[in-house]
Amino acid sequence: MKFARHAAAARKLADGQKLIVLVVEDDPQLAKLVRTYFQMEGIDTRLAANRGEINAGLRQEPKPDVMLLDVMLPDIDGFDVLARVRQHDAMKDVRIIMMTAKATREAVLKGLERGADGYVTKPFEVDVLLKAVKTVAGVK
Repeated sequence: MKFARHAAAARKLADGQKLIVLVVEDDPQLAKLVRTYFQMEGIDTRLAANRGEINAGLRQEPKPDVMLLDVMLPDIDGFDVLARVRQHDAMKDVRIIMMTAKATREAVLKGLERGADGYVTKPFEVDVLLKAVKTVAGVK
């Protein structure tokens, strides 16, 4: 199951401007695979695997356009991260795609109710993830 629920308004990146994605994933091999693929596509990719790294990645300027958020993390629940990000005015325009092996209807609804812009279930193909990111960011 994969979808982007909220496509952003179409926008064109300025010359030299890159889409910035914060990949929150505690599996280092999967995180590096996604980063490598996205970088080949011209996307600036930051990695985070825990609460502290998530905070640092969100505070780094410029802020990310999209966050790919794993649900099961070692020290925090991804749904809690989603809810907290949605409570911050400065972060409300960061698009968030939940990325998880939890494909139950309840898990999907929980993510959407808390403000997720999309949902991609593992295992996924990286090109599907790329398409979801571009869709919620509003770029082609």
